[in-house]
Amino acid sequence: MQNYMVLDAKTLQTPYGILGGVDSFLCHPNGELSGVILSEKNMIVTQAGELIPAYTENGRRKKKPSVEFDRQGMVVSVALEEQQEVLTPIGELPVELIKFYSTGETHRIFILDGQISGFWTEEDERELNISLTFDLGFAELRAMINGLCFYKSGDIKSITLYPGERAAIRTPIGTVETKVGLSLYESGSLKSVEPAEPVLLSTPIGRLTAYDPDQIGINADSNSLSFTENGEIKALITCDHSIYVQTEEEVMKKHSPHIKPHPLYDEILTVSGIKVEFFPDSGEIMIENDRYNLESCGFTIEPFVRPGMHCSPSDCANCSLCNKAMRE
Repeated sequence: MQNYMVLDAKTLQTPYGILGGVDSFLCHPNGELSGVILSEKNMIVTQAGELIPAYTENGRRKKKPSVEFDRQGMVVSVALEEQQEVLTPIGELPVELIKFYSTGETHRIFILDGQISGFWTEEDERELNISLTFDLGFAELRAMINGLCFYKSGDIKSITLYPGERAAIRTPIGTVETKVGLSLYESGSLKSVEPAEPVLLSTPIGRLTAYDPDQIGINADSNSLSFTENGEIKALITCDHSIYVQTEEEVMKKHSPHIKPHPLYDEILTVSGIKVEFFPDSGEIMIENDRYNLESCGFTIEPFVRPGMHCSPSDCANCSLCNKAMRE
């Protein structure tokens, strides 16, 4: 159902008012307005304040709609003309891109929204960033961030670090350094963290490392090491161990990380970890898609030897492939 009206070649009537200087617009499959690209100054009034959507050409900024709408005509994203202070659930912050829930609450903010290219480097972008401090109760974090995600209630859902940043986070299993970020429960308890390097920890089936080589840092909503609200290990991804399970039927099953070709170089092999989830209430464990009872099954853990050439955390300092993949 159409939720806009074309007034003339450059003007649209939307649920948020009249937008002028509309260079082009996009629609959802059923005809509802989904986005506009502007070439004149407009103002969008939101719960985050009065926002000025992007309307001038800028070689640094990503090419995207100035304003995006859901099918009901609610604003869900605004790319700002320039970094401006906006009202967030934790106070005013400098923002270049802001996303909303369809009910109007702030969903995500991005401090910067530049397009990394041969003409605009990550270091150029970094010079425009600033360090922020967060008192999370269990830890104080100070770092440059890429973005924040909020629950509808306004509580922080996740904090994603800017590429190259690191932060030490106190967790139920000790201090873990992250270069991606962390997520929180709505209560404020730590939900998950992405270790910068493999972390060896004790689990109900033995000692396993937690680390996900496939985590490229787009956001920190979901990470390879997660906890329950009570601080117990809930799940992890490991790429350094194989797990043998002797089932109740006395069948031996083996779960190992997966070897695959590098996405850019066929002669290089990379590893994808296996996910292990724990269910303390039922006394069960899930390895990939198989569920086992902790009391009636036996578990043996052995180091996983990666064949051929592969990426490891120590390779990261001399390799930009992950960052390249993230930008693309």
